[in-house]
Amino acid sequence: MKLKKYFYLSTALIFALYSCSDDEEAGKGFTPKVFHVMGKVEKGPMIRGSHVEMRTLDEYMVPTGNSYTATIDNNLGDFNYGALKIDSPYAKLTADGYFFNEVGGELSEGTIKLDAIVDLKDNSSINVNVLTHLKSKRIHHLVTTEGMVFKEANAQAQKELLTQFGLQKYASKDASQFSITSGDDASGALIAISSLVLTDKSDAEIVEFLSILNNEFGTEGAFSQETKKKIQSGKNYLNQRLDIISENIKNRYQELGLEVKVKDLAYYFDWDNDGIAGNELDESESVILSSKELNVPAKGGEYTIIVKSDKPYYLNPPSFDSDTDLEELPQNNITEEHFFSSLYEENTNIPSPKIELDKTINNNIITIKVTPAHFKEDLSTTITVYNARGKVAAVIAVKQEGDKNYWGKHDPVRLGKNGISFVLGIQETMRNAVSGQLHLQSSYIHQENFKNPVPYYPYDDRIGKTWDYYYNAINRWLTLKDVDASMLNCYQSFINTHLALAYYQLSSRWSGVPFIMGHPTDPFISIPRTDEAEILSRLENMLIDAMNGLDEHHYDAFQDANSMLFVSKNVARILLAYVYCNQKKFDKALPLLEEVIRKGDYHLEYSQATEYKNNAECILGYYIQTRNGEQCHPCLDYKDVMLTAAECLYHTGNTPKAKKYINQICEHKKLTVGQSDILKAIASLHYQINSPSYMNFIRRNGLGESFMGLSQGNLYQLLWPIPSSELDRNSQMTQNPGY
Repeated sequence: MKLKKYFYLSTALIFALYSCSDDEEAGKGFTPKVFHVMGKVEKGPMIRGSHVEMRTLDEYMVPTGNSYTATIDNNLGDFNYGALKIDSPYAKLTADGYFFNEVGGELSEGTIKLDAIVDLKDNSSINVNVLTHLKSKRIHHLVTTEGMVFKEANAQAQKELLTQFGLQKYASKDASQFSITSGDDASGALIAISSLVLTDKSDAEIVEFLSILNNEFGTEGAFSQETKKKIQSGKNYLNQRLDIISENIKNRYQELGLEVKVKDLAYYFDWDNDGIAGNELDESESVILSSKELNVPAKGGEYTIIVKSDKPYYLNPPSFDSDTDLEELPQNNITEEHFFSSLYEENTNIPSPKIELDKTINNNIITIKVTPAHFKEDLSTTITVYNARGKVAAVIAVKQEGDKNYWGKHDPVRLGKNGISFVLGIQETMRNAVSGQLHLQSSYIHQENFKNPVPYYPYDDRIGKTWDYYYNAINRWLTLKDVDASMLNCYQSFINTHLALAYYQLSSRWSGVPFIMGHPTDPFISIPRTDEAEILSRLENMLIDAMNGLDEHHYDAFQDANSMLFVSKNVARILLAYVYCNQKKFDKALPLLEEVIRKGDYHLEYSQATEYKNNAECILGYYIQTRNGEQCHPCLDYKDVMLTAAECLYHTGNTPKAKKYINQICEHKKLTVGQSDILKAIASLHYQINSPSYMNFIRRNGLGESFMGLSQGNLYQLLWPIPSSELDRNSQMTQNPGY
């Protein structure tokens, strides 16, 4: 105890002597000086008219009472206080205004605040940016709580912050001197971190995320594991957009009369999470392999290929790998393999031809095992090698001789007796799910007093039944998918399209849901929900792959089980377009919808607005038994296709053509809408025709308040509650906000 006491006394004495010997560093006894304070605010650049407030601080980071205000006088973000006689060298600058979003390539719709705490003795030309903002609270904490002087606190905060992003080698230069326009490593680091803050967020979400980062880093000097996962997700989102970000920055500054260079941004992200950004990438995106082609005999074989690099390489894009294995929900688990003795029509028991192989990579050594050929003609396939960023670095061509004594056929075969019965059962289940969903939507949107609507509750039996119908259909499709894969493997593209439809409907109404593509070994296992963005990304991949196995034909699901199963390429096109719309990738959705319109397989009918029949407008629907007889309840409808195309045209800047489609709907359905606000005109038509996509359109376009009349506090109702029955049986499931 005495030793500890002497140690504390000694430490206190040393600190006192140090403080007395360096009053200038601590700010004590500072003689007021004239500083010419100027700089710029870069989140892209903050735009003309934004404000920058400066308050002087004492050595303890307490405001001295003096403050100064400047206005950004151009779109480069420049501000200038002019000559000021300052009573303390320390100052906190706060910029508040609109900014250029380098990820989206457009000006923000909301404002943002960015801080910087600086020592004017070191530099009175200051760049306020995301880095200075994230440092500010940490500097304040280290000075006020840890007892550091400003210089030490600033240096420590600088190193800690850049280390969080693997950019610690750039920590010697103060963040207040980092600039987007400098074209150096500091510029690359600033753009990378600034872009991570933006990713695919709204302006409000950007402010919220900055606050989370600021609070966590301010007290701990590091981010939480949850936040690090969000940053990792942000890297994945930005991965394919780095060139676009560079071009957005160059184009913006070029518009402002300034030529800016941007370094290769890929080197400023820590793709493999080893704590150092850029060290995992070769200078070239391509890599040399010991062999780029395998010629395999019909009997198969095992082969080894070496990746000639000391950097890590992968056989799946690492940026898109999931941390969890997806498994099936426990309810409605079907084990009916015995039922499929006549899945296919008679005399069709030959597998579809493809090269079967297993591939692994370990320490950049690729091992490929090719099984014997189950096909007659020679076939070829490819194996892709990716770098740590997920870019294609090399492609291996695999060619295998066919077994000349083996006969097979490529086209999918028709269903047999039991297959027909099983598919009709799925059709009935999907019919109940779609019917339930449409009735729920209709009941909600047609309430008389919509400004105070009554939300659905988790224990509402209609919510639970609709949810269960969808998952029952999914489980049945997965059963059929597994059996087909073990036999002829000829229905996969069709089944995947039907699965994508069910998951699209689920995610549209409930956001994140359990995403299952296989049967669990444990029937009682609980499955967590998958984020909606991840579901949409997987559906995108599923549908792109499925389209390769689908053909062009007028799809009519009402004729028989075979016509219901064998969806056309148009069905996958439309679903993929809807997925893109929910991802707000309207430029990708539009060509798909325009292709459906151009092909002319479907067209508008002159009929009542809410009349749905199995006619030229019906692309995919189900017969529903009602009190008035059978009706066709739509799933994919041509009116909906045209309205969604108009939505995409609006978002991509082609308003005249959007109005053309709106007018066509109005003409054929004898409807009238105002067109001063295109989105609201489209919303009105969705509403008037009782479109199955109405709620999806409202949610992704943010029209819950302005069109539907929901209060801010009731916007959560744009999604439905997770059924209480699902929460009871699935311990890992969570409820949607607001319920």
